[in-house]
Amino acid sequence: MLRVLSSVLLTALPLALCLAQKPPQPVQVSTNLTKPDSEGRQLLTVKIAIEKGWHIYANPAGAAGPVPTAVQVEAASALRDVQIQYPPGKLKMQAGENFRIYEDTVEITVRLQRAVINDQPDSSPLTVTVRYQACNDQICLPPRTVKLTAAP
Repeated sequence: MLRVLSSVLLTALPLALCLAQKPPQPVQVSTNLTKPDSEGRQLLTVKIAIEKGWHIYANPAGAAGPVPTAVQVEAASALRDVQIQYPPGKLKMQAGENFRIYEDTVEITVRLQRAVINDQPDSSPLTVTVRYQACNDQICLPPRTVKLTAAP
């Protein structure tokens, strides 16, 4: 009985330790959305906070390879206009290639115009999707997609 118990413990303990170690999540994403004006215009700010020692790739990132940060916005009714303004990012040389990256905090501005129905602009929540790839000097994490709901 003791032998069986020790076998179970020796097998289960490493598995439990592996499951307990979550991959790092060095990036936090949040949004701020203004109320639509009478013509349905709104300003969405996507704020990305990046832990010290980590970076994500700008849009455009530069050389092919890394996944550039991308923002997508959807609404219940069709959006009339969407203009996403990505900051240029900081130039970084890596593996003989030039890349553009974001560090610390970055704000991506999205100017959009909503549909106006019966003289009222659509004010339903937006679905904001942000895709990015976080790296430090040793590793790159797999690309990650975060979905958020933004409401004024």
